[in-house]
Amino acid sequence: MFDIYQTPADILYLIMTIGGGLALFFLALALYQLFALLRKANKLTEKANDTVELLNHYLWQPIKWFMIIMEKATEAMTDPKRSKKK
Repeated sequence: MFDIYQTPADILYLIMTIGGGLALFFLALALYQLFALLRKANKLTEKANDTVELLNHYLWQPIKWFMIIMEKATEAMTDPKRSKKK
């Protein structure tokens, strides 16, 4: 019935073929999972980038303007030409 598997080498080749096929299957599955993870990480990075841009626009820009105004006001107050003469 099993005339093909007469020598131990034939059985070894069969087992190595099955093992190699399973290894390739699990490698392909692992690569698929890796690509799915990287795709999710890319989406998360894009959302984080959008959030940082919004934070920069709505928070840091007004703070920068306020700092510029404060700097100009400080310069104006310490200007010797504008100081009051006693």
